[in-house]
Amino acid sequence: MLQNSKNCGFVFLACLLGVLMALTACPLSALEFRIVPVNIYGDGDPLNGIEDSRKQVREVQGGKAGFTDQRMSAGTITCDGKFRGTAIVADTREFAPDLKGVVLVSAAHVVFNLDKKKLFRRCKFHFMGWNQAPGYQSKIDLKNVRMGDFDPWQEAGGPEFGEGDWAFIYLRKPWKNFNPDQSLRLREFSFSQAELYRRSGGEFRLLAFDSSAGFISESENCTVIESRRDDLGGGAWKGQLLDDCDSADGASGGGMLAVMNQQYFLIGIRNGSHWSEQVYPVDSYPSGPPDGSVWSRRLNTNFGRALDAGLMQQIEEYIQILK
Repeated sequence: MLQNSKNCGFVFLACLLGVLMALTACPLSALEFRIVPVNIYGDGDPLNGIEDSRKQVREVQGGKAGFTDQRMSAGTITCDGKFRGTAIVADTREFAPDLKGVVLVSAAHVVFNLDKKKLFRRCKFHFMGWNQAPGYQSKIDLKNVRMGDFDPWQEAGGPEFGEGDWAFIYLRKPWKNFNPDQSLRLREFSFSQAELYRRSGGEFRLLAFDSSAGFISESENCTVIESRRDDLGGGAWKGQLLDDCDSADGASGGGMLAVMNQQYFLIGIRNGSHWSEQVYPVDSYPSGPPDGSVWSRRLNTNFGRALDAGLMQQIEEYIQILK
């Protein structure tokens, strides 16, 4: 997951030893990792911050119920043998009811080699799993991906950082049991109405891969807000979201959801995390805030890209070209 801050630390790690040790018996460990840490607010200790709420999400098949019968689909992306992040399966029927393939929503940096500062050569999507798990996988045509103006050379402190970190990906052939009812509908969300939304029973969640557990997980009861001038995002561009959703490495490209009355809408894309270097100096915290640290919009937060009117127009234009 990318990591960024305005006047904050920007730390890239080649790997996280603890994660690799935990996954030595897991097929995921066979992949070459290019992991960057995320801010994890739940670590099993309710005394030191927001508690971990990640729960596994399973595929729903043939009238059978998965975890709480949730209608949502996601998967992971690997590129050139590297595990990269998450992609969400989008419901495109309102734009093109007869589209034959599947459209994925993810972050642009997921398909970029951040060491070589260029796109990977070969990428694959793995439905509800990872590279060596049995099941559907598909090659990604990187020449047919629509992305924002993400620049791997861009300075993390730049005011425009993250605005172009989005990608729409088309798979020409869906998996055998593909059910569009389990994909996520796309919506622009008005955060000026967020408090009323929550009082009416609405909730924000994160759907993303959890590399520490090895499955797609859902984090519940998140706080998701738009960045303002007085926080870490600095309100640098409209559509920058800050969130405290529990996650693990692998959540890049995950879906930020608005949920009400068992209706799920994709409203944003998880991009990375950032924190105050004054509170968490690099010398003392080379990997950023320790797991379980308290979330704060001014000191320690994850961030994402909202599906605003501009992105909704981008995906509609992209889908029309695919028809």
